[in-house]
Amino acid sequence: MSNVAASTSFSFRAPEPPRPAAELLAEIRERGGRVYRMRASRVFCLTGNPEVAAWLLDLGARGYSTAGLTSSEGGYLRARGGTREWDLYIDTIPVEGDLWEACG
Repeated sequence: MSNVAASTSFSFRAPEPPRPAAELLAEIRERGGRVYRMRASRVFCLTGNPEVAAWLLDLGARGYSTAGLTSSEGGYLRARGGTREWDLYIDTIPVEGDLWEACG
């Protein structure tokens, strides 16, 4: 047995509350993203900006991918030799309120 006493103190910082849905959508649009809503409460964003795509993925967005369409760099080419675009489900990002309603 050890003579070392177990410490019962710990440091805990509560997570910050999620941002309001309308605020997230406004920032996405401000950064050049195009936001759309689908049936069944799905909301997605199209962007040609890799920084916006990375930011949304870091927040919890999920990339849409189809076999053979998505490249190793992420996103897809809009046309052969064209610009790259990302299609991201953003309804997976935690927000305060209803993202689908805020998008309407």
